[in-house]
Amino acid sequence: MLTRWTRPFAILIALAAITSLALAQTPTPTPIVVVTVPPVTVGPPTPTVFYVGTPQVQLSATPGCAAPLPIQDGQTAYVRGGMYLRSGPGLSNPITNYYTDPTIVTVVGSPVCDGTRYNWWRVRGPGMDGWVAEGSPGRYWVEAGPPLVGATCSAAAALLIGEDALLLRDVNVREQPAESGLVLTVASAGGNVRVLDGPRCANGRQWWQVSVTVLDVLYTGWMADGQAAGGEDYLISEAALNASVCSVPLRFAAGMRGYVNYHDGVPKSLRSAPTLQAELVATLLDGIGFEVVGGPVCADDYNWWQVQILSRPDVTGWIAEGGPANYWITREEIIKP
Repeated sequence: MLTRWTRPFAILIALAAITSLALAQTPTPTPIVVVTVPPVTVGPPTPTVFYVGTPQVQLSATPGCAAPLPIQDGQTAYVRGGMYLRSGPGLSNPITNYYTDPTIVTVVGSPVCDGTRYNWWRVRGPGMDGWVAEGSPGRYWVEAGPPLVGATCSAAAALLIGEDALLLRDVNVREQPAESGLVLTVASAGGNVRVLDGPRCANGRQWWQVSVTVLDVLYTGWMADGQAAGGEDYLISEAALNASVCSVPLRFAAGMRGYVNYHDGVPKSLRSAPTLQAELVATLLDGIGFEVVGGPVCADDYNWWQVQILSRPDVTGWIAEGGPANYWITREEIIKP
């Protein structure tokens, strides 16, 4: 029996028991162990590779060049106008030829990468053979074409056997009347050849047998009289040139200097030979200086002078002097108005 004196002690004992019971029922927390797993290294990461086109066939493994065009040795190709040919596969090689207009050529050999950017093809066409860059994807300068097997020819040049003809550009003299014929020599623009036989149609061109002297050696061989498909003529009869009527030429001589001096606002043409039909070498603006290296030659009713451009010593050609009512070249010692 609880009394006034024992009741407080009983309450304290009860509270202690309840607290013990609560502590006994509270679970002890389990410690969480964090395990750090080091990354597994299996080698360097593999880079993402992007392919242009179909990568199954790799035609060129040379760094710096795309896969070359699918052109074969001996195949006909087309080179766009304004292209230089060089003595080797690279921009640092000397220039051997220049195509003003789109030109049909024959590919000789396999392509060579210059190690930096372009594949180069050795081609055989009008003038001297050489190497031409094919360009790059999206901007090609060479286009493949089918061989000219059984191609027809345009009308032949008006040449007479036994007469001389003037070369309007550099032309290959070949052993046989065909593009595949061995090149015996290169006859230079402005020189003369003696016509011996012809014409014969082959590779879409008319061929003439000629004799020509190059570096004091007499060669007899065959040359085409122009581009295929009725393109630019390569030579013209001396008789046609001699039929021209010219005034007395200006007082130039080899070694003299002069400059272009026109008053009609029309830039003047520098050509590969002294005739209006010759290949355009350059367009000369008013004031361009030159040195005379040859001439005069009367053709197409103009007196022509062979000149070397002072600012570009690698550029030479023939320029007409104009006429009494409109001369467009002037000697250096004359003060320009």
